[in-house]
Amino acid sequence: MNLDKFLTQALIDSLNNGLIAPELITVYAGNYLAKSLITADEMTQVQNAVTTYQAAQASNSASASESTSTSDSTSATATASETASN
Repeated sequence: MNLDKFLTQALIDSLNNGLIAPELITVYAGNYLAKSLITADEMTQVQNAVTTYQAAQASNSASASESTSTSDSTSATATASETASN
């Protein structure tokens, strides 16, 4: 395996495993590119992985808040029903 492929894959794996923040992944990849340790195509590959990761995180966050708001509203309805029956 070439160093450039190793570095690219290591950055993407670190991102997906939550070991390094997405912002730092981009910084590291930029530094590797500046030092010619990875190619522009590999930089694009890392950026695409970061974009995909952030979209998935945003989607998961939206799903979690939707779930919380649904359970809050169910709880509020149950409380209102109990109050009305008393």
